[in-house]
This record gives sequence, structure tokens and C-alpha cells, in this order.
Amino acid sequence: MTHLRGIADGPRSGVVNMTRDAKLLARHDPEAAPILRLYRWSPPAVSLGYNQQPEDFDPERIAALGFDLVRRPTGGRAILHAQELTYAVIGASPSPLFGDSLHSTYQRINRALLAFLDGLGLAAEVSAGESRDQATGLVCFQSAGQHEVKVGGRKLIGSAQRRAGGVFLQHGSILTGPAHRRLLECLGEDRNGATSAAEEGLAKVATDLGELLGRDLRGDDHDDLARRLAQAFAVCFACEAVAYRPDF
Repeated sequence: MTHLRGIADGPRSGVVNMTRDAKLLARHDPEAAPILRLYRWSPPAVSLGYNQQPEDFDPERIAALGFDLVRRPTGGRAILHAQELTYAVIGASPSPLFGDSLHSTYQRINRALLAFLDGLGLAAEVSAGESRDQATGLVCFQSAGQHEVKVGGRKLIGSAQRRAGGVFLQHGSILTGPAHRRLLECLGEDRNGATSAAEEGLAKVATDLGELLGRDLRGDDHDDLARRLAQAFAVCFACEAVAYRPDF
């Protein structure tokens, strides 16, 4: 049976989280078993997509709010990682598990994400929205691109991918509370700030597990969600989940 190597990390800083994922991508052997890393962030961190411009954000304001600022190795738009469970999948493509393209990889990972949400009693769908090339604006959760996951027409999971040398890294943010909206406070002076109208607009297009499940989600809840998500991946990929601790 194929193995799925799982890394269950507690909350870590933005630099540590992104450095670890970048190393997992750079060191992954395409012949090796895929990796599923689940983690959170402490303190909260603003992550910029690989191709975003830092001048669009206010680093002094971000620091004053107590947030880290870091660049992701994957693409996409900025996210404030505060109340969320983050997943990272590192694997080979082409491969029997993930197919031979970016599209097939997203599709197969989304099967596990949809199964995870179904286990929570939530009926989710995969967005057929704007392509990555069509995506505009600075904030990830202001709209849903292709392959992203929605519940009740509102975005719940935003994902992005990086591919190199037959190996890929896919990141995904599963929102568990509304704190991501504070990203609007971090935009540069020449951008729209955190007006009530902007926050209301973001609330209309994005949702979170706390809202959907009708309760505030805390540390133990995130641990339970991580276990459920790891199980969904193992079942969907017909893999045996094994604990993995890299030497870095």
C-alpha cells in the first residue's frame, strides 16, 4: 500500500512555516511517498503570493498589529493567516496519485477536501470561477478562482501551487474564523483601507468553519479538524497514513 507521510505541526511563525514548506519541496524525491503537512500560525502572519509586490502592503502597520509578514513559495494573492488550518501537500506530478498536470493535481486534492467537509456535514463545491491569470486585487478571499472550495456560494478554502522538476507544493488555507478580514487593515496607503463596506463585502464572498458549524473554534477543535483532514486524505488516496518527522 502507498504511504502518506503526515507532519502535524503546532502553531509556528510565518518564517518557520514557509521555510519548512520550501525545504520540503526542494528536497522531495519524486519517487518518495507524498507528504501532508498540517499546521497553524503564531503570531498571525500576512503571506504574500510568490509574484505579489510588497509595496502594496504597509509593513509598519502589519508589525504594529502584531502580525508577521512573509512571502509564500506558492502563487496566489495575500492572506492573513490567523484563524485557520493550513495544509501543504508535497508530491510528484506526473504520478498515479496526482495525475500529470496542475489541473489534475487540484482535482484530486479537492476530492479529499470535499470528503473532509462532507464529514463535517457541509455540502461543498469546487469553484469554476476566474483563472489564476484573470485574478485581480490583492486579497485572496475577495473572490474564488478555479479549483477553490466554496460552501453556500462563499469561499472557504483558498489554494495555490508551485511546481518544479516533477514535484509540486500545494498550499491551502481552510478558514476557521473571520480574523482573515483584518488583512484589509494591512494594505498600503494608496489602497482601499479597512472600511466597514470593504469588510462587509469580504464577509459576503467568504465564510469560515466557525460560522458554518455555529460555534467558535479553539485549539482542541483545530486538532480534531487536522485529524479528520488527514483521515480524509488517507481514504481518498487509498494510502496508509504514517507519521513523518523531517530532520529540519
